[in-house]
Amino acid sequence: MELGSKSNIFSKIFSSQSDRGNYTSSKGYENYFLAYIGVGDAEVYDLEIYELNRKIKKRKNIALFTNSILNPDDFDIISYLKAKASKYNGSVFDLDIDLVGYEEINNRIKRAFDIFLKSEGDKFNNDRVKFNFIIKVMSWIRIYINPLVIDYNDAPKVVVYGNIKKHELYFLLILYIAGFDILYINPNGLGELQNIDTNKYNIEIENNPIQNDIISFEERVKKGEILDKSSIKKAYTVGAQASKKISDELLNDAGFIKPWQLQNRNIKTLLLSSTVDEVDIYWKEPMKLRPGFKFDQEIVTLPVFFTKIDGVYRDLDEYYSLVDKLQIDDFSYFVQFDNNIRPLSKPFVREGYNLSFFIENNGRLNKKAIIKEGNFSISNLSLRWQENILNKIEETILSDMFIEGLNKDDIVKGLYTVLNMNEKFVYLINSFDYANINPKLIIYIEQMRMFTKEIVFLLLTLSKIGFDIVIFTPGGVNCIENIINSQIVDIHRLDVINYNLKYKSSRQTSYNNSSRNSSSWIEKLFGKWSD
Repeated sequence: MELGSKSNIFSKIFSSQSDRGNYTSSKGYENYFLAYIGVGDAEVYDLEIYELNRKIKKRKNIALFTNSILNPDDFDIISYLKAKASKYNGSVFDLDIDLVGYEEINNRIKRAFDIFLKSEGDKFNNDRVKFNFIIKVMSWIRIYINPLVIDYNDAPKVVVYGNIKKHELYFLLILYIAGFDILYINPNGLGELQNIDTNKYNIEIENNPIQNDIISFEERVKKGEILDKSSIKKAYTVGAQASKKISDELLNDAGFIKPWQLQNRNIKTLLLSSTVDEVDIYWKEPMKLRPGFKFDQEIVTLPVFFTKIDGVYRDLDEYYSLVDKLQIDDFSYFVQFDNNIRPLSKPFVREGYNLSFFIENNGRLNKKAIIKEGNFSISNLSLRWQENILNKIEETILSDMFIEGLNKDDIVKGLYTVLNMNEKFVYLINSFDYANINPKLIIYIEQMRMFTKEIVFLLLTLSKIGFDIVIFTPGGVNCIENIINSQIVDIHRLDVINYNLKYKSSRQTSYNNSSRNSSSWIEKLFGKWSD
């Protein structure tokens, strides 16, 4: 699914001072007042709000306001400020008053009051109204800004979501003049911004379609979290030349990535949307050379393919060659699907309903109990991997990717299918170094065969833990589109539809669940998988 482009405002507000022209005592911070008005792509917007909230929680120099700022009611603070401001005679800077605990920032804020009041003084009816305004804004600064931990290497920030009142905008302008970054987000319009000269204050505005519905910041965070966990996001490949460019940039920025260096991070997958030719180009590339690969201290983002290729090339040799090329010894598993689930997982049995005791009413899993049970195929993996897989199962349950949703029976069978996945998947998972070549599943459907919900559940989970998945349907059967949102799968259609086309290959490593004469290296080393 094309989610559109993210706004550069969100990256700009968190850009480093080295990208702006570092702090100096005379110049101060190079800071921004950015306004993100309206909503473009709703899903991108919710995802950006979620990611913004995540960043804010990690920082101690950001004040977030998601509702109107309450009038100050701390009597001690108000009394202190009134006493200090009683000597106000046209200059806040001359007052002996502490608004924040950082002397330089305190002076800059006092100076900003004077600059603002000189510029906008005619907006106040009389001196009493102006004085009350000064006390109100000073109180907000003492209550909300003073607790921030301010680092001279980074501009402190204020983020505001939703409609604001006049004095609240003035509060933001004063902090902006004092060197604070301001990010104003309003999906419902400009609001009070339309009543000031934005050019005078160099306010950068990104306008999008205005929304009528009032959706709270918290609601958008929840929606964005669901999107983030659903992995319905895509990066767009730009060909082999871009691959080398991305590789160079990665090595310049991140340096050499040692083997297994990233294994302690949580996984987030990014679906690659590309042409069939680019699937071929990127298929054998290590993850670190794919567009969209990145990592921080907590998360590694893995760009993966979840692709369905309908039809065939007119030249069947070219088509068979494509199927063959995607099969990589040591990294891929090839299945010719004929409605037999065994190549993918153990068939569901009645005892499988015992798993319902591990599923809470809200769809959450009792992960510790499942791991302790220890009699599943994934139990052979490390505890870290078992936890990762269970987290992704839970994400799949809680997402809205299935067209008809998931009932309790679907959830039990889906959980059973993943826990008892074919051991070939377990071997591939166990040897997966996040920065290098990822495991791959290639499915070939010769006849008109449909996936069950539990098979699709397994495919989604494998995709979420870093598998590339390609489904070849020469007859164009809708094996998956009628079960999950087609936006999740990158679908391509080749020259012609060819029903009941048998797969012909020179390779001897394919797995055909009708004829098992050939063996892969995994089978030779570990033996054939069985129930």
